Amino acid sequence: MNFKTYKKLIVISLLIFIGCDIQDVDSPYIEKITVFANIQANLPMLDTLFVSRTSAIDEDIDAEQLWISNAIVKISDGKQIETAFPVTGRPGRYLTRKDYFYRSGTKYNLTVEIDGKTLTAETTTPEKMVIESVKDDVYMCNDESIPIPYINTNNVSFSENGISPTGRIDTVSYRSGECFTASFASYPFFEIDFNVEDYSTVRILNLALDADKLGIEPEDMDYNSNGIRDSSFVNLIYDTTLVYKLWKGEYYRDKNNNPYRQNPWVWTVETAPVNMSWLFFNYYGLQLIIFQATDNNYYQYLKGDPLNQNIYSLPNSNIEGGYGLFSSTYASYFLVYLKPEEK
Repeated sequence: MNFKTYKKLIVISLLIFIGCDIQDVDSPYIEKITVFANIQANLPMLDTLFVSRTSAIDEDIDAEQLWISNAIVKISDGKQIETAFPVTGRPGRYLTRKDYFYRSGTKYNLTVEIDGKTLTAETTTPEKMVIESVKDDVYMCNDESIPIPYINTNNVSFSENGISPTGRIDTVSYRSGECFTASFASYPFFEIDFNVEDYSTVRILNLALDADKLGIEPEDMDYNSNGIRDSSFVNLIYDTTLVYKLWKGEYYRDKNNNPYRQNPWVWTVETAPVNMSWLFFNYYGLQLIIFQATDNNYYQYLKGDPLNQNIYSLPNSNIEGGYGLFSSTYASYFLVYLKPEEK
């Protein structure tokens, strides 16, 4: 079984935040170039490298006009230089060739040249990301000992042509109730350990591969609130209880009022093992779980303010001569199937 690659993989690479802020409200505005790029060890460049310019708050300009498509972008490992070429039809985006794979534990230097200006940055790709399911563990709730399943975490491979299962794909059941859907401390469907001593920050992404499946709503459900039983996203975990709303928030809605949730679901952790509870899952069906070791650049970036909680503070950037982030990751993957709880 193969899955189409780049529509799926592009969302699991490091797609970070593009924008401009002012660090000091009293300082004069200085236009700069912004560059965002992430490379993954053992894979070609999946997500495009972004090049744009900043704009002043009072500048009357469409955001699409800020993209820069005439940059000369190169990435070097000290021995070989790869050019990132403009992507046709996508202004300001660049990609290195699909058959060039970035290596683990390797320093890469980025150079971006634009109209006589040169921006530089470097990243060292993480060496490894070792994951394994925790065996023989239990969860205690109301004096009840509930076994936690052990699952196979070595069952998928990646290539430039797609993802392919290589081993047993285990099935776990979604369960609801006081012990199972109350908080982050609820019962985990499984637990994953990793080499936590090697990294400051690890990103976890859960990509539901069956999220877009359409089908007839269950007899007792009206997902899209139109008063009739018709088609909707049948693999969505649909729960309207107060506790679920408090933790997950309201559903997003498409143009037909069909509810949906974030996919992939992304979380950042610093400790192990990780309890993969109900909060990590928004859909039933086949799940691609990614544990992504991040480099020090990403860790330093998060220590800044990438979510714009302070409009006068910039995230920590490693782009010399501009803004943005050049980072790298090493990812380990596995597939698991989540089925609805039995009624």
